[in-house]
Amino acid sequence: MSVLDTKARFGAVSVFNHWTLAVLTIGLLATGLLIAEVLPESARETLIPLHKQVGIVSAIVLVWMALWRWTQKTRPGPVAGTSAPEAMVRNAMHALLLVGTALLFVSGMMMSLLSGHEVSLLGLYTLAPIADDPSQAAVPHMVHTYVGWAMVVAVLLHAAVGVKHHLLDKDETFVRMLGRGA
Repeated sequence: MSVLDTKARFGAVSVFNHWTLAVLTIGLLATGLLIAEVLPESARETLIPLHKQVGIVSAIVLVWMALWRWTQKTRPGPVAGTSAPEAMVRNAMHALLLVGTALLFVSGMMMSLLSGHEVSLLGLYTLAPIADDPSQAAVPHMVHTYVGWAMVVAVLLHAAVGVKHHLLDKDETFVRMLGRGA
């Protein structure tokens, strides 16, 4: 497998980026749902710091992924036979997933900093709280909640479309993201 992307398939770095961000995002969505919907208040405090640190790692991976994409001279487009509307939906879904990931990071950081909590940047640097005012943290909290639920739906749709391409269409969409293909 080539390191760089080609018109026919994704290179090793793009495949690694995709699956790394996928695992981080699914983990963050799962822990976010546990924190918000399942765990009692006393148990949340042990999971929130881990959620924050993994969120920071995902933001770093997202920035790296964007830089990597920007440096690639060629990238695989939709597989042969993809209609123009399907290609548009494909591009919109990818944009939604990337923008949603960025919004979750920013809203999560602001939610913490505006509600009086410091944020450790992987133990290298600590951001001090900006305020300790629940009313100021309300908007980032709302954004984090709604974008989080939208991302759950988007990730499930993205996975379902990958399975559809593989099992029903029997095209190379899914295998290309595994680093195989034409």
